[in-house]
Amino acid sequence: MGQPIVILDRQHHGKPGGRGDLGARADLDGDGFVEAHEFEANLTPLYIASARDYLEAQGVEVVVLKWGSYKARHAYAGAIAGAADGAPVAYIGCHLNAGGGRYAAVLHDPRSRGGRGLAVTLAGTLDEEFEELSKGKAVPAGQGTRAFSTYAGIYAGPGNLSGVCFEPCFMDTDEHRPLLTPGGLTRIGEVLGEGCLAWIKNRS
Repeated sequence: MGQPIVILDRQHHGKPGGRGDLGARADLDGDGFVEAHEFEANLTPLYIASARDYLEAQGVEVVVLKWGSYKARHAYAGAIAGAADGAPVAYIGCHLNAGGGRYAAVLHDPRSRGGRGLAVTLAGTLDEEFEELSKGKAVPAGQGTRAFSTYAGIYAGPGNLSGVCFEPCFMDTDEHRPLLTPGGLTRIGEVLGEGCLAWIKNRS
């Protein structure tokens, strides 16, 4: 069996024809303006880098994606998994949420047992580690939902590939503001890494 791999996808960013789509936004510093650093896809790189550092320190190979259509990214993830000699490969669509909730959501394709297992593990890790969150929820989201496009092509990939849409907190919820600081996002990345590692150990 090959080495486990975690694929961290900076979603919203880099889509062809995306017209600068950077996802959700919020006036995090309260100055009355939403500046470039207060957009979702400009914040997720902080937790992506932290998760990558954590996982690589544990000997897990990490691939970061940030360009191309979601379809192309999913196909690339499938190719990576196909070359992994059966080792578990996790695909994480990296996001931040909006809409005023207080929970963390990890969404998955309801057809995928691997995706559900990954979502349950990551949601549980977030739930245990952050008192700012009311709870961590693993949420099935199939065709017709907004989340589905973030992992729509993963199910067609090899059986060792599992994918989720990772929404660890809400940008427009006051209780979550500490999680959106550089320190908070670094901690989110570490917890994401911990959850991925736990999932890998359960699959190996």
